Amino acid sequence: MGDYTTQKLKGKFHIERKSLADLYGTLTKGNGRFKYELFRAAYHHIQIEVHVEGTHDDFINKRFPKGDERLTSKETLTKLIKTFQRKYLLVFVWHKSRKNCVSNVQTRLSDMEKKMKKK
Repeated sequence: MGDYTTQKLKGKFHIERKSLADLYGTLTKGNGRFKYELFRAAYHHIQIEVHVEGTHDDFINKRFPKGDERLTSKETLTKLIKTFQRKYLLVFVWHKSRKNCVSNVQTRLSDMEKKMKKK
């Protein structure tokens, strides 16, 4: 469940990192498997955040490799994001680039460790 966590956060808070193309596949064709992963996380009381290596605008406008070949409309992609946020209490964190995403994932994990320590 999730790509990143720390020893202190394991089983409490995990981060899933996605490229724009990977997110597209996850929310469209692969959403059954993704939902199952989210249900497992919820069952084990693990908070998941999805950190995306691109902007929301780039995602819905399919500005990623072979994005112009993808058939899902902007409206549907927007609805999918909103549905996952609402139904699964999922947080999407959008970044300017892959490099920016990696840096922010590290910072987020550190911040969450500090927050958990205070509890």
